[in-house]
Amino acid sequence: MRYILLYLLFLTSHTWGQKMTGFWQGMLFSSSNEAVMAAVYLEIFVTNGLVDGKIRIENKDGASVYPVVGKYANNELELVAKKAMWHYLPEFSLPPYIYSLKYNPQNGYLEGSTDQQDYRLIAYQSQGEISMSKTAYLPKDWLLRFQQELKDGISAPQIRKQELMNFSFQPIYFDYNQASIRAEYHSYLKELIRMVKSHSDLRIEITGHTDADGSDAYNLALSKKRSEALLSFFSANGLPKDRVVIQYKGEKEPVDQNQTDEGKQRNRRVDFRFI
Repeated sequence: MRYILLYLLFLTSHTWGQKMTGFWQGMLFSSSNEAVMAAVYLEIFVTNGLVDGKIRIENKDGASVYPVVGKYANNELELVAKKAMWHYLPEFSLPPYIYSLKYNPQNGYLEGSTDQQDYRLIAYQSQGEISMSKTAYLPKDWLLRFQQELKDGISAPQIRKQELMNFSFQPIYFDYNQASIRAEYHSYLKELIRMVKSHSDLRIEITGHTDADGSDAYNLALSKKRSEALLSFFSANGLPKDRVVIQYKGEKEPVDQNQTDEGKQRNRRVDFRFI
């Protein structure tokens, strides 16, 4: 049994090592004020717990490329950057850092600290290889987008598709004759926003409903108010209005009978779907 457990641990470590191998891009930033210091490109190869590769650090002043060596275990990387193998502009040659990084499988980010000053590194797996060009490797609009995605709590690109596949919709319900959103739904609605913002080609459709009390015209207007309340909530929490489509059906599409209080409550709702 002991040898079986050791073998399974070896397989797990080897599998994660393979996943860590590749090209990563991200940024160095100050942990005290979150100011971005430089763009980072990291190319690493993990074999039997040993790591080697290169790291490129660049900002508006220039760029440097350093060889890195280190070790990997339990989703953690210890990397030592050696003397710069190449740099553009003599004054842009940072002191080599020691990086203590950890991979978070929940959000897909590699993050950790350096041994100098208060700089931290955060990166996500991407496609590419280290450039030795003196010009910027990639347009910096990706860096601005990355900063915003971190603020919005958006996961790394390789995690987002699985998150979307696993996401489960649920309706939200309203009090009788009301269009106010209950506080108990706020966290769920913010997660909906995060899902939409994680995919640039995704929008969300909101459909308002009512129970059968009142006239058709009144209920159609009330279902519209409920959909518009969701549109306002999404907009107030950072989701652009052009990412949202609203519909309202009044009492025409019940999910339960309207002869009981419980049935009416289930019909007083807003439904969602991605489009």
